[in-house]
Amino acid sequence: MSQARPRSLLADATRAARLRFWIVIVGLLVIVGFVGSSGYDSWRSYRHVITATNRELGNLAKLLAEQAEDTLQTPDLLLRNTVTWYESERPTPGRAADDKLAARASGLPQVRELRIIDEHGMPRFRSRQLPADDSLLSDRAYFIAHRDDPSLGVVLSDPLITQIEHRPAVVMSRRLNKREGGFDGIVQAVVDLNQFQRVYQAIELGKGSAINLLRDDGTLVVRQPPPPAAQAIGGKFPDLVSAASAPAGLVTNSVDQKPRFVGLAHLASFPLVVAVTREKSVAFEGWRADYYRVTARTLVFVLLCGLAIGAVVYQLRRIELGERALRQSEERYALAMEGANEGHFDWDLEQGRSFLSPQMKLLHGHSADAPVTSREAWIAALDIHPDDAARMQAAVLDHFEGRSDHYEAEYRVRHPDGQWHWLHARGRCFCDGQGKVLRFVGSAIDVTARKNAEAEKERLEVQLRQSQKMEAMGTLAGGIAHDFNNILGAILGYGELAQKAAPDGGVVRRYLDNVMHAGGRAKALVERILAFSRSGVGERGPINVQAVIQETLELLAASLAPGVQLKSRLEAGDAAIVGDGTQLHQVAMNLCTNALQAMEHGGVLEVALERTQLAQARQLSHGNLAPGDYVRLSVSDTGSGIPPQVLERMFDPFFTTKGVGEGTGLGLSLVHGIVADLGGAIDVRTSVGGGTTFTIWLPIAGEAPVPSAAVAAELPRGDGQTVMIVDDERPLVALVEETLAELGYEPVGFSSSAQALHAFREAPQRFDAVLTDETMPELIGTELAREIRRLRPDIGIVLMSGYSGARLLERARAVGVREVLRKPLQRKDIAECLGRVLRPRLSPA
Repeated sequence: MSQARPRSLLADATRAARLRFWIVIVGLLVIVGFVGSSGYDSWRSYRHVITATNRELGNLAKLLAEQAEDTLQTPDLLLRNTVTWYESERPTPGRAADDKLAARASGLPQVRELRIIDEHGMPRFRSRQLPADDSLLSDRAYFIAHRDDPSLGVVLSDPLITQIEHRPAVVMSRRLNKREGGFDGIVQAVVDLNQFQRVYQAIELGKGSAINLLRDDGTLVVRQPPPPAAQAIGGKFPDLVSAASAPAGLVTNSVDQKPRFVGLAHLASFPLVVAVTREKSVAFEGWRADYYRVTARTLVFVLLCGLAIGAVVYQLRRIELGERALRQSEERYALAMEGANEGHFDWDLEQGRSFLSPQMKLLHGHSADAPVTSREAWIAALDIHPDDAARMQAAVLDHFEGRSDHYEAEYRVRHPDGQWHWLHARGRCFCDGQGKVLRFVGSAIDVTARKNAEAEKERLEVQLRQSQKMEAMGTLAGGIAHDFNNILGAILGYGELAQKAAPDGGVVRRYLDNVMHAGGRAKALVERILAFSRSGVGERGPINVQAVIQETLELLAASLAPGVQLKSRLEAGDAAIVGDGTQLHQVAMNLCTNALQAMEHGGVLEVALERTQLAQARQLSHGNLAPGDYVRLSVSDTGSGIPPQVLERMFDPFFTTKGVGEGTGLGLSLVHGIVADLGGAIDVRTSVGGGTTFTIWLPIAGEAPVPSAAVAAELPRGDGQTVMIVDDERPLVALVEETLAELGYEPVGFSSSAQALHAFREAPQRFDAVLTDETMPELIGTELAREIRRLRPDIGIVLMSGYSGARLLERARAVGVREVLRKPLQRKDIAECLGRVLRPRLSPA
């Protein structure tokens, strides 16, 4: 016995020695493997940095190249249109032709000047009058290129600094031909390079990066950040253009003499290239930090590995004890889950025993005392939704095979009443030493209410985002329309005066008629934009819906294309809504026009109008309806239908599927805004190739008779009354002065509200009425009206605005304004308004 124990101790020592030996061997192998893995990871990370940097710079260069392409395409389109205009009209030099060039260039802020150069190099037409702008251009490279090569398209000059404004720019030019085909000069646009600089400045590239816009020959056009003083814009840097052939995309940049990664992208239509660069040292900053960390970690690992090897036996014992305690803790935790009002299950897979709590059976649509023989039989008896069965089974399998720490899944089961219930199940399995699953326990809870609440919340969030988007676009459109109204007011006003002064039948009168016709179309477009922005266009009142729809169809029937048949069924009687007849006309006309455009090869357009009553609330594709009486307008076509990708965005402002110049994208967004403003909703039913039906639901607000035609009355005239005119737009002041003088008034105009208030304070009894704009830089119109009413409460004040609305009307009434006129104003508007304000002292015209 005494000898057996030493032999046993010796054997134990031998086993321990062998164990230590193998622990050392394994430890060394681990160290070698770790060092090799760290080195490989560092090398792979190094290659990844190179690849990622080249990909990032290349993608950014492509995006910027597309942006530059789009930016230059617009001036090129302007040049093409100008060439067409010049070669078709052959205008004579003068202010009128210069004004046309200015009008063409006015919408392009990047075009500093648009000029037409004759065949001798002399500027003949220009969009801007600049001093010392008549220098001879026949020696310019782009002029010579166009003169010598008729086949050239657009030509870009080298970057230059404009002599007059001292701004960096590039000249884009196209050739002009005589009728017989000879060289007749060029049309050129001076494109401001500051726009590119501003775009590049807005991009956060980070330290050591730069954006370069160069010509194909390496001439630097724009650089962000700007180059050093010694390397000015216009210098040659062919190394950047040839960077595509450099190994790993690295070049030594001659701009700052630093090795850089370069991403290149050529413009498709212009001899330009975008080069995005990043210093090599900056690109590898993160990699170097990771490399130092990996090296330090490897050294620490090697130093600690010896200590770890010595303590491994002790650690193994502690791990064994810890795992045993962990298993016990997990078992206690799983059993403790039997609290709360949840259903629980316990599958003993080793013994084949099964347990389900009564609540678990009820959650799955079975009675509380339903027998359970096995897990397989229980799952086969469940009616799980087809979309969830595979996902639930995959979650169980992942957990059983050790790919997940716990089982968790949400799925639907159908109860005997046919209703689907959402369940959230959680569980955990227990395995033996070989990984075989012995036991699977868990719980489930009904989350149907939460799922329904999440779905409703998502629907409301989508509806809110759509509403916010429409409101934002409406505000933007209204602001644009307000500014355009001031310009349009001068055009229509002076055009009306000139039209009245021109003799009938003459060429000038015909030209003026065309101008007024175009101005009327512009005014109608502004009204559509203001209607879209809900700026209060039109007075609200009871509208006979059937009369408006009937009038719309009569107008539409006269312009139907061959092969299109119009069918109408109007059965709404005298049903009325509260709104604006013009807006309702726009809704019907836009829907019918879209339907006709969808039937390119003919078809049937059906329009139905009828009363209907909803007993319960209804949800439509675009809006919700409360119970009540409605008038329902349906517009159906047999056209091509609407594709799903278009159906999702068709009500977005400015979204159109038509080509450039064929649609504004405001039609359906205007319909959506008007219908929503009237308290209605829209339903859309479509199938590709099977036609489309738009159904408009509007709440009925009683009845209204068919309106009768009004008889036009003569315009009232003044009798020498003095009218103060206040507007910060001087051309509009001059226009209203001339109009009032022609109507028999004594106008006194001011382009400053502060000066107007001062003049009124000096002689308040001098003026009989005040006509003032609302939006002015010093005092707005309502503030001016308040100050004038303090000095003389009995004076009549008229407020003008291009962007009227309920808030403005309330503000105007609060300060004593008699009337509010909407711009652009015409002679009839001013005459009738002053006739009402100064009544009864005026006589008819």
